[in-house]
Amino acid sequence: LAMAQVDYISFLRDEEGLSVNSLAKRLGINWRTAKKYADREDWSPEIKRRSKRSPILEPYMDVIDAWLTEDLSRKRKMRHTNIRIFQRLRDECAYTGGARTVTSYVSRRKKELAQAQQAYTELVHPGGEAQIDFGTTDIIYEGAWLQIKYLVMSFPYSNAAYLVVFPREDLTCFLEGLKQLFAQAGGVPRKLWFDNLSAAVATIKGHGERDLTDMFRRFKLHYRFEAVFCNPGAGHEKGNVENKVGTSRRNWFVPVPVMTSWEQMNQLMKQKAEKAMEYEHYKHKQSVRSLWEEEQPKLLQLPRDPFEVVHLETARLDKYGNLHRDKERLSVPEGGAGQLVSLKVYWDQMEVLDEANEHLVTLPRSSSLNLQEFDWIQELRQVKHKPRAIPYTLAYTALPETLREYLDVADLPHRKQRIGSLLQWLHDGYPIDQISGAVAHISSDHWDEAGVIYQELYRTMHPEIATQLESLEESYTPSSVRDYEPELEVYDNLIGKGWA
Repeated sequence: LAMAQVDYISFLRDEEGLSVNSLAKRLGINWRTAKKYADREDWSPEIKRRSKRSPILEPYMDVIDAWLTEDLSRKRKMRHTNIRIFQRLRDECAYTGGARTVTSYVSRRKKELAQAQQAYTELVHPGGEAQIDFGTTDIIYEGAWLQIKYLVMSFPYSNAAYLVVFPREDLTCFLEGLKQLFAQAGGVPRKLWFDNLSAAVATIKGHGERDLTDMFRRFKLHYRFEAVFCNPGAGHEKGNVENKVGTSRRNWFVPVPVMTSWEQMNQLMKQKAEKAMEYEHYKHKQSVRSLWEEEQPKLLQLPRDPFEVVHLETARLDKYGNLHRDKERLSVPEGGAGQLVSLKVYWDQMEVLDEANEHLVTLPRSSSLNLQEFDWIQELRQVKHKPRAIPYTLAYTALPETLREYLDVADLPHRKQRIGSLLQWLHDGYPIDQISGAVAHISSDHWDEAGVIYQELYRTMHPEIATQLESLEESYTPSSVRDYEPELEVYDNLIGKGWA
């Protein structure tokens, strides 16, 4: 109705008190229209949305949407163009409308579907489900930087997480890591979310199907969990563990830890996981531990016997009885030339068996770790003039224990002097491990005598000189003097008489 008519309805309703039916009869309008305007209270201006009606195209919109949705899972070069959709509608669906109507609608729907793809919704996980992912970081090992892999298992419901470290991201490390994580959690998650790791997925097929590796399939059956694999490039589908990989790198590996063994490092990570349980959940405003205690009973029980993570291979020894694997030549003392052997490859070692499956030898896995030399001179030079700070620095933490004791003196000028001595020995070309050995070989009473330590360093660097000096023979010293052993009591008597 026009605003003049609406105003008249309001006047009749308010001033003359006409009923809805009376209004409808006097104005000759439907009673619903009379009621709509007579009882309306909010007369604020409204912005009416214009709806584009396409009566010819409308019956075909569902078909177009189905084609565009299918295109989202295909490579870009294999998707429909706007004009190709018009051609298919015309040829296959008897569409009689114009091309411009189709292409305009397709262009708009493509934009809407692309925005919907990017507007990720938060996945809600019930208790007892977990997400898995690998991360990479650096630690200190044997006085050098070592790049390692760490496997994280996080529980989105409680935000609890556990972490283990390994030298590689291969099949045996992956499955051994899962086994250790299950043991730390005290149970097996009912459903595990993964990336398409090559250790688990052999082939990614269409419609979300995957061919799993034989070892992973056996492992999954042994622990009875359901494996869910994310779509390629869809890390948001396991966003909880993606975040946990980053936060653990920033918090659990800072300051940089010093590793003495894989067992020691994994024990340290377990302690950090337990400590993180005391933090408050970012959303539920209660401790992670309280939520974890609520979630833990929902896990599957661990099997009676743990899975043996081992990869079986066969190999043939060379003519010298050596085994060639991972670009290394390994000696098999009990092996024969050209002998066929079986290998049981674990994450950290390898067992060699003969034709009768009898044990021959156990060998360590490839030691080609990604080590980078630690720049001791640069690290110590930065703290030389800050002796008070040295016990809290990375350089001090990474030093061998003997050298930490060498620098552990309360007097700060004294400590600064010893840092200078250590820097001088490094500048002279002595490796840090030999400096540590030389200092350890000398009594701490002589640690401030630079000449004594230099002599010991020279002796360790040139052991052949020390051997020659010990066997040196000369003929000019009389035998009576060479073999003479002084009587120290005589000197004691002289001292007692005040002749000192």
